[in-house]
This record gives sequence, structure tokens and C-alpha cells, in this order.
Amino acid sequence: MQKTYSVAIIGGGFSGLVCAETLSCKFGGENVLLIEKNDRVGKKILATGNGRGNFTNLDLSSEKYHSVCGASVSKILNKYGNKSIIDYFKGLGVDFSTENGKVYPSSFQANSLLDMLRLKLDYLKTEIKTASRVEKIVKVKGGFKVIANEEYFAKTVIFACGGKASKQYGTDGTSYAILEELGHTVTKLYPSLVQVKTDTTKIKGLKGLKQEADISVIRNGKSIVSFRGDVLFTDFGVSGNAVFYASAYLPTDTKCKLSISFLPEKSKQEIEDFIVNKFKNLPYLSVEECLTGVINKQIGKAIIKDCGNLSKNQKSASIIAQKVKDFTLDVKGTLGFDNAQVTKGGIRFSEVCELTLQSKLVSGLFIVGEALDVDGDCGGYNLQWAYSSAKTACDGVIDYYENR
Repeated sequence: MQKTYSVAIIGGGFSGLVCAETLSCKFGGENVLLIEKNDRVGKKILATGNGRGNFTNLDLSSEKYHSVCGASVSKILNKYGNKSIIDYFKGLGVDFSTENGKVYPSSFQANSLLDMLRLKLDYLKTEIKTASRVEKIVKVKGGFKVIANEEYFAKTVIFACGGKASKQYGTDGTSYAILEELGHTVTKLYPSLVQVKTDTTKIKGLKGLKQEADISVIRNGKSIVSFRGDVLFTDFGVSGNAVFYASAYLPTDTKCKLSISFLPEKSKQEIEDFIVNKFKNLPYLSVEECLTGVINKQIGKAIIKDCGNLSKNQKSASIIAQKVKDFTLDVKGTLGFDNAQVTKGGIRFSEVCELTLQSKLVSGLFIVGEALDVDGDCGGYNLQWAYSSAKTACDGVIDYYENR
């Protein structure tokens, strides 16, 4: 006779592991099935925070999250916010440390998060099937038939397969088709937290240079968001943490620009005054060298070149200073899903119950994490969402049993 699991969790990433641990504590690990297509669980966790495990942020709010179709996540975050995830990991034996609001395990090793989750699941004797790709989920009487390398039967299913970003971790977007077969719809998908391709005419010769700056996304002539951080020039455009932050806000329906404001601690007027004094006090200095000693020499030359014809006067000093504070690049796209950290878009949030993440179309099916049309800023917000949505779905599964 075929075994019936209380719940089958599809996907062994962060959301799936949290679901497995939480529900194994409730139903017993022998009644919880976790299916992962990779040869081991949690591969993407190891890359979190550049391997240091940034799992949440002290500055947590719904404004840090985005949705193609306008998902509302504030109630979920209010219930399972940063204090909740910190306490959760403390309960698993992981202490925490902070840097600039970002929360890490005190070891500053992402594998600490994965190791302690795996140890707990081993202790609970949760059934984990790796190297097993789920091909189909069929709603049947009394639950679901899950078709992978083998067929499994479960009363409920949590879909935690992630999105389309970083296919090297197994998240290639093909799993959306399983939910589409069950009647769900997928928004248009975009790569997010990714390097940005720009017109490179202005930045030829700057490859490999990194500079702290403020970077803004300019849409229809107006700044829609700004971030401060590293900007790294590349042969395709720009990278660096400030660019990753900004990439989540690139409009998908219109052209835009990136404005780089160098010397963020100085005002335009301060820079202009300094250049004017250089013109007055250093008569041997050419206009082309006026930013030497002010900013990286090669970046300075690129800025001067972009200013056009200049003379050693107040007007030119003002033009140069303005360009230092507003060096614009036309956005041509991004490096795509293979290089992106997260997916913008996913299963429409309107198709799940806001308080349980149970499908409105298929009773007993729950959808969590990056599979949904929710993505967060860089800085621990996406792992936080993976946790918050997982715990919410677990509440939904427990409520589903208790109220049947």
C-alpha cells in the first residue's frame, strides 16, 4: 500500500527547508516529504551574502519588496519579521551579528544556516529525496499525486521551487509549468539584483575601476530611487553593490538611465569652487587634468570628455562639477537570469490566500518564496521573504488539517 505523507514539499531551498523543519516538528519527520532536484539541498543558500549568510535586515518593511502585479506582503512580514527569523535560528543554535543593518550568522558563514537546518532535519528523520525532479502534481481524491523519479502521495503540497534566476542552483524557471497545469498563471519574469548593461561609449577604458558613488535610476527625466555603494565599471556596463540595489527598480516598460553621482560626500558647489581655485592657482594645469587629485584619474578623464568643449573659467567649472554629480549612462538591459540573484515576477499573488498562501484554485496546495510574484531588495530581504512565506504556509497547512 502506498504511503501517504501529511505534506510533500517541492524544492529544498531555504523556504523548503524551513517548511520541512517546521512541519516535521508538528507532524513527525516520517510524515513530511522533501523533494529536491539537485544532488543536495540548500545549494543556493551557500551563496547568500557572498557566502557570508546575510539572512535578514534590521530595516525591514514592505517597502523593501516589489511585485509586478502589486502583491501586499505587510501582514506576513508583521507576523514573521526579522525578530522572528533571528529567534528561529537562535533556536537552531545559530547566533547572529550585524553589519550596517544586515544580519548574519556570527560565524559569517552561510553554511552555518544550512548545516543547522540539515542537522535538525536529520534528527527529526524528515524524508528527503534528492536528485529527484518533480514533473507533475495531480490533484486527486484525498490529496495529491506527486510524480517525480517515483510517485508519491501527500495530503497537502507546498511548492517551494524558487524562480528563474541562477540556474546553476537548479532554479531555471521550468517548475512554473507544473503550477500552470494546475490553473495558475505566471506574470512576465525579469532578472533582478543583477549587473546592468549600459551604453559603453562614455566608459571605455574604465573596466575594473571601482568607486563609491550614489547611483540613481532615472525614468522620464526623474529619479525614482537612489542608492550609495560601490560602482564597478565593466566591459558591458556597470556592476557593484549599488548597481545590484538599483537593478531591482529598473522599469520594465520604458527606457531609463543610470545617474552616477561621484564624491557623494561633497556638494556640486564644493566641487565647483575647488576646480575654480585650481584654475586660478595652477596656471600650468590643463582643463583635462583639473579632476586629477579629486577623483580617480581615468574616471576624471571620462567625465571631462563627456563635458564637451571647455575653458578654464567659472562656467566650465560648473559644467564639470555638474557632470561629477550626474554622470549618466543609457541602460541597455541586464546580464539576465543566469547572473541574477532573484526573479522579479512569478505566480500571481492574487491567486493565493494572503494570510495562508494556500492556492485559491487548488485546495491543499501552498506556494512560497521566489515562486510567487514577490522580490526584495539586496541586503537579506529575499531570504527573509523565503522564511516569512514558509512560516505562513506552514500555519496554513496546520490550519488546513485542524479545520477539515
